[in-house]
Amino acid sequence: MILDAHAHVFSEVVLQRRAEFAERDTWFGLLNPPGTRRLATAARLVRSMDAAGVDAAVALSFGWTDQGICAEQNDYLLEAARRFPGRLLPFCTVQPRAGAAAVREVERAAKLGFRGVGELFPDGQGFALDNRATLAPLLEACSALRMVVLVHASEPLGRSYAGKGETTPARLLQLAALVRDVAPDLRVVCAHLGGGLPFYELMPDVRALAREFYYDTGAAAYLYEPACLAHVTRIAPDRLIFGSDFPVIGLQRMVSYVHSAGLAPDQLQAVLWTNAARLLGLDAAPSVPGEAGARR
Repeated sequence: MILDAHAHVFSEVVLQRRAEFAERDTWFGLLNPPGTRRLATAARLVRSMDAAGVDAAVALSFGWTDQGICAEQNDYLLEAARRFPGRLLPFCTVQPRAGAAAVREVERAAKLGFRGVGELFPDGQGFALDNRATLAPLLEACSALRMVVLVHASEPLGRSYAGKGETTPARLLQLAALVRDVAPDLRVVCAHLGGGLPFYELMPDVRALAREFYYDTGAAAYLYEPACLAHVTRIAPDRLIFGSDFPVIGLQRMVSYVHSAGLAPDQLQAVLWTNAARLLGLDAAPSVPGEAGARR
């Protein structure tokens, strides 16, 4: 079985009014210029899942700067999960700087059956990972509600690309220190192989802070040779999870990429399903999000 832990979907409204949303959110416009196919509906994601043999996927929106847009897109994610039962697991998107409104949205999402929060985007949403005043209430709420948190990450060197940002391993360690202090049971996934953070886990001091972090493979085919996954598996065998970053990179390309990494069968199964299923509390297929707690 295959579980994609990192796939982005958007409502038809966003696709049809892309220019308007780009004006309202600078980073959204930067990442999704006119003419690109970096936006997809839930239906397109499920078609791609079928073609690539992917059983289930975490459905994400975007790290919007406007909490109102976040809530609207969360409603779409809920609708999508109900439309495709057993296929999509929605994650709630919030603007951490919205404070109490962000916490209330996480609480609403938890009641509706969302599995996590993210992808948080520090550069685009304008917050620092060591900002206790902004993040502590949100992290504490996510921990209490057993919601996984997914945060964008970027490597400190290598090619430049739109949306890379500066959420490097050093900044992720700031988050790790904050999590340790305010929400030690919180489960955090660092997207895009944590910008290379697992390689730094060969340093004992770094590993002591980051040892509870998970790492997804989102867009790894764009940045790394497949062999890197074998190295990460040796460092964090229970914490590497498959993620595509669909539709930035096609699902089939990412599935083939993982299969070409030279992993043993048990390692491959751990990356493609077992690790993420354990993280998200799945025994088998995901359940359909409930009706309770709908936003009024």
